[in-house]
Amino acid sequence: MEARQHWNLGKIAKMLSCLFLSAGSCLVVTLFFSPDSETLLQVSPDRLFLYSILYGMLFLLAGEMMGVFESSRLVAAWKRGMTCFFSAASSTFGLLVVVWLVEFDFIGRFVILKMTLCSGSGVLVFLESLHFLANRNPWRVLALVDSRRRVMLAESSRDQMAAFEWIDSDPQFDPDQFSSFLERCRTKGIDILVVEGRESAIKESQVMELLASGVRVMLASDFIETFCRKIPHADLDHRWLARLNLRQRDPLLRRIKRMVDLSVSFLGLILSFPILVLACVAIVLESGFPVFFTQPRSGLLGRPYTLYKLRTMRRHAEEHGAEWAKEKDDRVTRVGRFLRRTRIDEIPQFWNVIKGEMSIVGPRPERPELEAAIEDRLPYWKCRYLLKPGVTGWAQIRFQYASDLESSEEKLAYDLFYVKNASFFLDLEIILATLRSLTKGSR
Repeated sequence: MEARQHWNLGKIAKMLSCLFLSAGSCLVVTLFFSPDSETLLQVSPDRLFLYSILYGMLFLLAGEMMGVFESSRLVAAWKRGMTCFFSAASSTFGLLVVVWLVEFDFIGRFVILKMTLCSGSGVLVFLESLHFLANRNPWRVLALVDSRRRVMLAESSRDQMAAFEWIDSDPQFDPDQFSSFLERCRTKGIDILVVEGRESAIKESQVMELLASGVRVMLASDFIETFCRKIPHADLDHRWLARLNLRQRDPLLRRIKRMVDLSVSFLGLILSFPILVLACVAIVLESGFPVFFTQPRSGLLGRPYTLYKLRTMRRHAEEHGAEWAKEKDDRVTRVGRFLRRTRIDEIPQFWNVIKGEMSIVGPRPERPELEAAIEDRLPYWKCRYLLKPGVTGWAQIRFQYASDLESSEEKLAYDLFYVKNASFFLDLEIILATLRSLTKGSR
């Protein structure tokens, strides 16, 4: 059977393609659809090229903030169209400001409109075409795992990077009948074979034959990490810890991250100060003082520190002891609900970042009073504290806030992925996704 063509591009490939499309739109509109008096036509070719690349980079930033490059099949087409054109408009405005600051002249109104329409429609057509082709040619996956694991794999990957078609399989794989199994894989066009770890009955020589036939063999844990971008707690052991490479603990990278944290925190406090004052006034008018709320949390390597937040619950809400935060928690005030939904209540945590107790991005810190029960169920929970806790994190943009032990296990899976894969670009993705979540109401 001939190999099938797949169109399930990864996020990086999509972003690079959209960079070229948007930058190309800027060049084409300027060179062929602009009047001779247009500002961008008066600059040198080298500078015009740099402006086009800048326009493409601005489109990527705006698109990532708007969720243009997310592969969710559950988002309506009109919403994807709106995000594309809004991202194009935002990047055009950014280019307008830069050109005015450098050239002391404005880009023409009709050029701005043409550039927005051209880049927005070009990216939309490209992404919709990919979406259509990916759905027509999904990855065909055969999972040689138990039924519970198979259901978990299918459910976890339902809204992730690629579209999958799960092929029914006989859970009783017979290695002595491998030739018929290999023929079945070829006949059904299997792209990915998912197996368990040491429990897998497939031998090394058989794996080689599968690879030679074009079938990608993946461990179930690797499949979840690659396509779902999380690491289930059940797949961890001491060998995983021994292989862990904490790139962000490198001295140079740690200093760079610290400089970024300080810059963002000082800028965040300055820009949000008027909002912070209004929030404090609203809290006092509804429920009086105190305005700020302090709480012990576990920090880097489990060291305790004091977390600062705006008070969102009524006074003496935890006089009977620590409790899990719940959806529609009746302890939360009306002002508090708004502050939580917009994350205004977390602005004081910039002070924790300045003090060095937190980072802008990292695993969200948990309360020590609740961790004893968590650690009994999740022995690797403290792996989260190999990095500084963050104001926002990977689990916060991929999963809701944990409200019990079960949701804490899912939250840990995303935190472990961040601990293993933390990088500058992942931090940037988290920050932009956090800004996107603020427009929707994050909690």
